[in-house]
Amino acid sequence: MQATLSAWGSANSGLSAAVWRLNGAGDPTQVAAHRPEVARIPASTEKLVTSVGALLTMGPGFQYETRLFQGPGARRTGRLLRGALYVKGYGDPTLATRAYARSQQSGAGGNFGRLFLALARSGIRVVKGPIAADEAFFDSRRLGSQWRSYYAAYSAPLSALSVNRNSGGTPPLPAAVSARAALRGVGIRQTGGVTTARTPSNAHPVAVVRSPRLTRILRLMNPSSDNYTAEMLMKGVGAYGRSVGTSAAGAAHTAGLLRQLGVLGPHDRIVDGSGLSRANRLSAATLTRLLAAAEANPPWGRPLVKSLPRGGEGTLRRRFLGSARNRVRAKTGSLNGVTSLAGRVVSRRGQRYAFALLFETTDFTGARVVQDRVVRLLAAGREDVRGAATADR
Repeated sequence: MQATLSAWGSANSGLSAAVWRLNGAGDPTQVAAHRPEVARIPASTEKLVTSVGALLTMGPGFQYETRLFQGPGARRTGRLLRGALYVKGYGDPTLATRAYARSQQSGAGGNFGRLFLALARSGIRVVKGPIAADEAFFDSRRLGSQWRSYYAAYSAPLSALSVNRNSGGTPPLPAAVSARAALRGVGIRQTGGVTTARTPSNAHPVAVVRSPRLTRILRLMNPSSDNYTAEMLMKGVGAYGRSVGTSAAGAAHTAGLLRQLGVLGPHDRIVDGSGLSRANRLSAATLTRLLAAAEANPPWGRPLVKSLPRGGEGTLRRRFLGSARNRVRAKTGSLNGVTSLAGRVVSRRGQRYAFALLFETTDFTGARVVQDRVVRLLAAGREDVRGAATADR
């Protein structure tokens, strides 16, 4: 394996690679490396960092909330409610109608319509007053930090209140439009238009719906390498970790958490959540240390690893289709001139490995040949130490 990495590295300068054998409760052992501490553009392997920041900030079982409020001046007369309704979002990236969730999100998060059932069950049939969408939990920046303008094609616009990924237009107004349709769906007619506004502090809470648990959100995000969800998570880390719903706050909080773990290197730089920004910098050693820390901390480490695709799944759907298929879980990354792969391999004897292979090159084919060879060597047990293997969990 060292020969494989050294041969590529001697002919190509843009490689940072690290492979560690994970020794249970003991310290990891380096198996092979090439300039492991050199920070490179990570592309979507950045989502490993984003996932850990979210898991450590909010917890694996965390659920986002979306809330419905009546305005403080709302009054009810029989089946008529006069006054404003406010829909306030808290960053749920999966908030959707049932039909959208079924077609686009494997059924996850299709509970937006349930937010209005309480009004219908109380007997309300007419609402005379506006529906206001409140996205103030996050800032109003629609793209990730330091993105090129055309990256808008790779992510839906960001907002703390996003229904169906804002497929109906510029947020947060589509959420109010969706709320009006949802009211009709439960038998309530609304007049008074739709608007955007902050929810008054003395508004009356009516209902709340919750997202799937964070562990499931990560299982939706990482196999397909979903940029939108990653950026929403990064803003959420800022909001829940520092009470500031911005990408910059989320990146700073995540960096602080990784420093506490002893993971972040001196030249690493976390800018966005998805890895689309070319200003991100991570070294192979950083990502390998992160994966080793996940192995040593199962409460958050196990959900992280289980969120990554196996061979034949997600962004690995055409890779590792043979004997390595069920032995690798890894995150890919790809930008112009960048291809990366980082994850965990369990060998035939049960020995665990963490690896990160970051290439800055135009030779994608050659780089991926090296990546695939490293994974297959590990899966086959070519770097195992007899008697030191650990049983797979």
